[in-house]
Amino acid sequence: MRWIFVSIALACLLAGVFYKPLLMAVGDSLIVSDQLEKADAIYVLAGDFFGSRVLLGADLGARGFAPLVLLSGGAYSSNIISKRYSGDMAVQYAVEHGYQPGLFQAIRLDHTPSTIDEARAMGPIFQKMGVRRVILVTSNFHSRRAVLVFRWMIPDIHFSVAASQDLDYNPSSWWKTSRGRHLVESEYEKIAGTLLSEPRW
Repeated sequence: MRWIFVSIALACLLAGVFYKPLLMAVGDSLIVSDQLEKADAIYVLAGDFFGSRVLLGADLGARGFAPLVLLSGGAYSSNIISKRYSGDMAVQYAVEHGYQPGLFQAIRLDHTPSTIDEARAMGPIFQKMGVRRVILVTSNFHSRRAVLVFRWMIPDIHFSVAASQDLDYNPSSWWKTSRGRHLVESEYEKIAGTLLSEPRW
């Protein structure tokens, strides 16, 4: 009995010492940021048409990593904005921040509520454009799943990924906020779903 109590006490001690590094490792595991090389195009994933994804993609394009930055998104409307495509608004946002309009091309996507749907929609577009190497730009918490999905669905293209900072996700303290906890739980569930999905478009 004494050894059982000692073992339990030791396990509790180790959990108390190492729980934070373990949680940080879980948070970091969602983030991929590759060593980038020049590509045929930069593709900024939909979902952040006025934020860090767009500006990171624009910056990479301006620095010469690719001759074209593709900004995607579906139709969007609000009380302030009448129906427009998110990709068009992303281009406007980048130009308003000083980037040259000739660097960008808006991709209008419909019926792509998930990253898997987006990859399936982009497969024939990439094929038609004749690109072979693409830099994916997305939010940090989404980067591992995004590159997994695109490599899984479009294996004929070489994808690398650049992760942008997201105000809602800090891998060093994600467990302290409900938003952070939700993102980690959601991403791991969706990664599992990706592995069960049908590859290719």
